[in-house]
Amino acid sequence: MTFEVVDSVPGLGADEVTALVDEAEAGYDVARLPSEPNPHFGRIQLVPADLIDAIDQRALQAGQTPDWVLREALTAYLRSA
Repeated sequence: MTFEVVDSVPGLGADEVTALVDEAEAGYDVARLPSEPNPHFGRIQLVPADLIDAIDQRALQAGQTPDWVLREALTAYLRSA
């Protein structure tokens, strides 16, 4: 696979490209950019919904994370099989 470096962008004129380059080179104030939640960040629902509260409660009691509770439960189950 080969790539060609060009001095133009299809659909944009030279003035528009220059303005975009100037904007990018000036940098962005990240604090002013709009913030949107990442739809992929959060708990993945891999267990039945009716067990979530019980897992969370057990995690609070143990001072651990829900991941730890699941790992311990699965480990104990697999050892008993």
